[in-house]
Amino acid sequence: MTMFDLSGRVAVVTGGNRGIGLGMAHGLAGAGAAVAVWGRDEERNRSAAAGLPGEAAGVACDVTDRGSVEAAMASTLDRFGKVDALFANAGVSGAAAIQDLDEAEWQRVLGADLTGVYRTVQVVVRHLQERGEGGSIVLTASIFGSLGLPYSAHYSAAKGGVVNLARSLAVYLARFGIRVNALSPGWVATAMTEEVVAHEKSYAAAMARTPLRRIGDPSDFAGPAVFLASDASRFMTGAELVVDGGFSAG
Repeated sequence: MTMFDLSGRVAVVTGGNRGIGLGMAHGLAGAGAAVAVWGRDEERNRSAAAGLPGEAAGVACDVTDRGSVEAAMASTLDRFGKVDALFANAGVSGAAAIQDLDEAEWQRVLGADLTGVYRTVQVVVRHLQERGEGGSIVLTASIFGSLGLPYSAHYSAAKGGVVNLARSLAVYLARFGIRVNALSPGWVATAMTEEVVAHEKSYAAAMARTPLRRIGDPSDFAGPAVFLASDASRFMTGAELVVDGGFSAG
C-alpha cells in the first residue's frame, strides 16, 4: 500500500460527469476509490460512472438547490455508506462587460460557483464530523480568482471567494481532522472553454503566455486529485494548488 492508495475510500465529485471533474474522477477511481459522480444530467452521470475503472455511481445533483444536494448525499450514503473526500467542482461560466452585466447573470454565476460550493461543503462536513474520522475537501477555484478576466468579473469574484473559503474552512475544520484545499486550473479544454479554444487569436494569446505551450486536458487533473485526497498530502491544508501549465507564473 502506497501513500497514494485510495482503496476503501469514497469520493464525491460534483460536476464529475465531464471536463475537469471527470478527469478527477478517473484519477480517484484508478487509485482505488469508490466514486460518486454528482451532476445535473442523470444520463451523463450514468455514462461517466460506467466508464470509471472501479466502483462508481451517478447521482443526480443540482448544487444551486439545497434539497437536491441533501438528496444526493443521502443517495451516496445509501450506496456507499460513507464519504471520505469531497471535490466541490461543479460550476458555470459567463461573459459580459461590467456595464452590461445584469444582476440575474451575476447571481447565476455566484449562485453556482460560490454559494453552490458552500452548500455542498456544509452538507458533506456534517457527515464527516459525525463520523469523526477526518477527511479531505477540495474546492475547484481558478487562476482567474487571482487574475482578472476583463469580461467575467462575476466569475473571477466567485473563484476568488472559493480560494478564501477554502482557507477559512481549513483553519476551522482542522480541529476535526478535515483538510481543505483549493485547486486552481488555468486554461483547460472543456465545454466551458470551447469558444476560447475555437477563437484563433484568443487561443494563440493564451498559448503564448503558457510556458508549457499547450492548453490543459481534463486528464491533467487526475494526479492532483489523487494527491489531495490521499495521505500524500496529509500535512497540507488551506493551500491553493495551481495547475495551469505555468500561465500565472509568466
